[in-house]
Amino acid sequence: MLSVVALAVLAVVAATAVAGLVVVSFGLAVIGGVGLGVLAVSTWHRWRSVEAPVLPPVSELSTDLLGREWLRTSSALLGPLAPATRDAVATRRQDTLDELERRDPAGFARWLADDSPVSRNPAEFLHGSG
Repeated sequence: MLSVVALAVLAVVAATAVAGLVVVSFGLAVIGGVGLGVLAVSTWHRWRSVEAPVLPPVSELSTDLLGREWLRTSSALLGPLAPATRDAVATRRQDTLDELERRDPAGFARWLADDSPVSRNPAEFLHGSG
């Protein structure tokens, strides 16, 4: 099964080839979608080879930063992600939740009892934020 990025590249190549456009890529005139397709595949390959940033363990984050980490990972899950990336984000969220609960079980329970805990910063409910 093709990834979303691969399908997008194929769609761009097909659209430019069908339209018969003259595309200028790196200063060269190219007939059809070949130049754009090569550029897109090259860009996609560079994107695929970028390594994920190394994040500090959640145990090293302040409570405020843990709350921000929860919100950051919430936003990350809203977009398209490769399965391995989605798994890594989900694992990071679980680690964040475990650490928040470890630091202040009562505050963590208050956060979960809130009307919309997913969209709220859990650090607001915990004692010892900082």
